[in-house]
Amino acid sequence: MRNLSKLIGAAVLSFTPSTMFCATALKAPDLTVGRNLQMNAIIGLPEGAPPEGVQLTVTSDDPRKALLSQSVDKAGSASITLTVKKGFHRSPEFFVQGLADNGTVTYTVTAPGMGEAKGTVTLAPSTIAILGPSKQPSFRTTPKGVARKLTLVAATLDSSMKVSAEQQIAGGSSVTVSIDNSHPEVGSLGQSKFTFKGGESLALTTFTPAREGTSTLSLVLPDGFRTPANYSTVVASVQMPGIAVAEGLTIGKDLQTRGVIALGDPAGPEGLVVTLTSSDPSKLLLSTASDKLGSGMIAIHVPPGASSAEYYLQSLSDSGTVTHEATAPGYRARVGHTTLAPSGVIVAFASYGPPDEAAVRNRRGEGQERSFYTSVENSKKNPVHLAVWSAYLDGGLAADFTVQALRVGVSVTVNLTSSDPTVGTVESPVTIASGSSHNMTLFTALSPGETVITVDTPAGFSRPRNAVSVPAHVAK
Repeated sequence: MRNLSKLIGAAVLSFTPSTMFCATALKAPDLTVGRNLQMNAIIGLPEGAPPEGVQLTVTSDDPRKALLSQSVDKAGSASITLTVKKGFHRSPEFFVQGLADNGTVTYTVTAPGMGEAKGTVTLAPSTIAILGPSKQPSFRTTPKGVARKLTLVAATLDSSMKVSAEQQIAGGSSVTVSIDNSHPEVGSLGQSKFTFKGGESLALTTFTPAREGTSTLSLVLPDGFRTPANYSTVVASVQMPGIAVAEGLTIGKDLQTRGVIALGDPAGPEGLVVTLTSSDPSKLLLSTASDKLGSGMIAIHVPPGASSAEYYLQSLSDSGTVTHEATAPGYRARVGHTTLAPSGVIVAFASYGPPDEAAVRNRRGEGQERSFYTSVENSKKNPVHLAVWSAYLDGGLAADFTVQALRVGVSVTVNLTSSDPTVGTVESPVTIASGSSHNMTLFTALSPGETVITVDTPAGFSRPRNAVSVPAHVAK
């Protein structure tokens, strides 16, 4: 028996034959069977069958309510005979078929020299359930989306009429069901009528979307099956695909960062043109490339079959929030929000990189000493590199995740000084080129001692509260 929990995660009432046998009795399992359905069972022996085997007779105590079958696809009867081979402790599998949807019925197992055992069958109502993709009762897709799978499952119902356990259609019978599509113009079914043969429990079909709208897919059940309290319908919602854009970014004044367009459906055979528009071009520009000056409106071409493309956002202001909107034929428009912030220039020992994000966010980075050590001799062989970075400032702090490149059309030249030039000097000035986020300079150690390398704040930029100086410790 297949376990319905693998399909829908519902509570499942199922039987696992016991392997713990009493030395004096046969073991007949209790089980639950749905009307017009069947469930497998196995009889346990108190000990291994003798050389000649054992003949078990299994008899329904009320054939009007339950029948028995030796084969998954055969009609049941009031009584069957099972042969247990030499040394086996369990009977072959057999099937109990339910003919009613309430009450209980017993069956009796007898064997020469082993007495008899009785098993109780709880009779339950049954249904055919319909499940959408990922076994859910509803799903979303787009007019150009691929066909989505629907699953039909024969199952028992619990006392609250909810789907409980997957079971097979009773052997020797067949059940015909059909799916009603409330709005076929929204999408079509690959198959809408199904015949379950005895021993089957599953059927599959597909829903192919066609246009915007919602359609309810519901099963038309035959006599003897009940409409369940859950999984009686699947709702298909067909919506225009969306466009994802850069959202929640922060950009420093005169800096830029990359954004990405992501399509809900891939571009068609001719590609797709997505138009991006800034709500305030005096504060935020948009560009198709990192080396191109932005404008208030741009057109991005997404290649055929592609689902994404990049663009660049360039800030002209140090405060406020600006939006930009993405539009394209056949897609829902999307708006992204960008926060504008002050920008600054920071310096660091090149091997360290910019300040650690976690330290800055925990307010430990502001006063953190990120010094470096060298010697006069080592400095001659291995020059010490310092890096100057452009970054946006978050609450007056700078960290590695805030580093951003200068926007196109802006370059920055900064001066660096050594607090004690007799200990060491630094090459200055340093220019960060347009479109770049940093540049390198060299520190030269001259004599043992300590000095501090400090970067000046260029015009148009704000001074960070951290990472504007680097302590240097020089040994012989």
